[in-house]
Amino acid sequence: MHAVLLGIVTAVGGGILRDVLAGRIPAVLYDRQLYAVPALLGAAATAAADAAGLHGGAVTAGAAAMAFGLRVLAMRQGWRAPRPRGVPD
Repeated sequence: MHAVLLGIVTAVGGGILRDVLAGRIPAVLYDRQLYAVPALLGAAATAAADAAGLHGGAVTAGAAAMAFGLRVLAMRQGWRAPRPRGVPD
């Protein structure tokens, strides 16, 4: 569980840090792009493989490729996270 949380925080925090250092408003705060969901799935896949006794570079590379592929697919398809309740369009 801790590994999954760390994976999400690292992915989202890295995007925020990138935007702040570039002098921009962090995109994760207003654009609703999928950052956390691909990170969650990649970290969960890695943690599940570890719990199943699977270790090594191939497992890590596979989980990273899955997360990266989902992020690219979301960008190309224009998938967005839903708006929270009470937030106007």
